[in-house]
Amino acid sequence: MGEEVILNRLVAFIRACVNCRLAWIVVFLHAAWFFVAIANMSPPSPQVAEFLDQGGGSSAAVLAGRPFHFHYESYLLKCLFVADLPAMVAAIPLDIVVALLLKVLRVGSFVGSYFGAGLMLLAGTLEWLVLGKIMEDRLERRQSGRWVIQKLNRYWVPAIVLILLFAIIATPMVNKRSRQLGFRHAGISFH
Repeated sequence: MGEEVILNRLVAFIRACVNCRLAWIVVFLHAAWFFVAIANMSPPSPQVAEFLDQGGGSSAAVLAGRPFHFHYESYLLKCLFVADLPAMVAAIPLDIVVALLLKVLRVGSFVGSYFGAGLMLLAGTLEWLVLGKIMEDRLERRQSGRWVIQKLNRYWVPAIVLILLFAIIATPMVNKRSRQLGFRHAGISFH
């Protein structure tokens, strides 16, 4: 009987998160942050992924087709990783299953890195959905917080539209700049 109560509470909490408008604003802010941070990395490099697929060693990995080395990435991406760390840790079992499946299907590192980035975005989205609900619950306990929630509930669609417009405009601009700058991590070792 105790397991059923726990499951019912979990389902009720998930529904509350999905129905929380502040949570969705936070989710869309996270998604915009994610896409702009990825676009700010070095441009995609199938060559690095192929080198790794052929058994080459490197101090870098491949994320969304791009060479990735935490030390050399922008603060925008580093902060995203730190903020999403709880979700990434929670997603490790799913990451392992997906990695094994990609290996069985003989999907290379380049294409596989997009699956990894997608899982990172999905896990982070779930984390920020929960955090948005928790933020709303805390705001509702205070008088001034209730005013903020009322305004957000009234203007949540325009807020999400503005966030989407920002992401749609900024991501290609940042990506174009990134491609012009080229590979920027001279300290990455390949052996």
